[in-house]
Amino acid sequence: MVRAVRNEAQRIKTFELTDRSDRELPAFTAGAHLDVEVPGGFVRQYSLCNSPSDRRRYEIAVLDVEDGRGGSRAMHTQVRGGDTLWGSAPRNDFALHEGARHHLLVAGGIGITPIMSMVERLHSIQACHAVIYCTRSPQQTAFTERLSRVASGRLTLHHDYGDPERSLDIHTLLATWKPDTHLYYCGPSGMMAAAAAATAHWPPGSVHSEYFTAAPLPPPQASPDFLPDGAFEVELARRGVVLAGTPDHRDFILDDAERDEYLTICCSRSATARLVLDL
Repeated sequence: MVRAVRNEAQRIKTFELTDRSDRELPAFTAGAHLDVEVPGGFVRQYSLCNSPSDRRRYEIAVLDVEDGRGGSRAMHTQVRGGDTLWGSAPRNDFALHEGARHHLLVAGGIGITPIMSMVERLHSIQACHAVIYCTRSPQQTAFTERLSRVASGRLTLHHDYGDPERSLDIHTLLATWKPDTHLYYCGPSGMMAAAAAATAHWPPGSVHSEYFTAAPLPPPQASPDFLPDGAFEVELARRGVVLAGTPDHRDFILDDAERDEYLTICCSRSATARLVLDL
C-alpha cells in the first residue's frame, strides 16, 4: 500500500510503501531494489532509499523523466496515498562491502537513491565514509536534510547549474586509490562513463556501480567464421566447463574473475560462430 507520497525535490517524489496489513516487510540490504508494477502495466525497478533497519516500510524516489517510457510519469500523475501497487521482494546487485576500511560514495541526480540507503547503513555501523552528491541545482537535490544528519561532515554537494564547465572533475577525484577503499557510484551515463574510465586502474573488486539503464555497448567483435547476420550456434553440454568458443559478455554484474567461469545468457552473445556452454 502507498502510505504517503511526498515532493522530495523538483521533479522528484518519494513513495512510502507498506504492507497492507502493517506486517513487517521482507528484509533488504543497502543498495537493494525492487520491481514495482505502476499504472498502465509498466514494471519498473526502483532502488530502496530508506534504512535497511526499517522493516515496516520501503521508500523509493522517482524522477519524473520528461522523455522516458511512461513509468515515471505514471507514478507522478496517477499514484496517490492509499493506492495499492504490486511489488517484488527486494534483491541486491549493488551491495555494500561493510568490511572495507573506507567507503567513497558518488551520486549524480536520482542516482542518490541506492546511495542514500548505503549512507544510512554506514552511519548506523559507524563506518568511515564520504559522500559526493552532484545535482543541477539545490532545488533538484533530494534528501538534503537526511544527508546533513547522517553524513554530517562527510558530505560534499556539487551543483553544476547545467554548465558542463562546472561538472565535477571525476578523473581527478578518483585518480588515486587509497588502500582498502571501496567506491560506489550511480548517476547519469556521462558520470558513469567518466567514473569507469577514472577507476580502470583500481584493484579488482574495489569499484561498484549501478546503472539506470544498460549502458551502450560496442558491436561484438566477430570471428572470421561468424555466421551471416551476426547469428551463432550454441551447444549445451553438461561437462563442468565452458568448452569452446569465445563469449561476448554484455552484463554489468560479473567481474573479470567471474566472467572466466560464468556467462549471463540473458544479455550476452558469442564472439565466435559456435559457443559450447555447460548447461
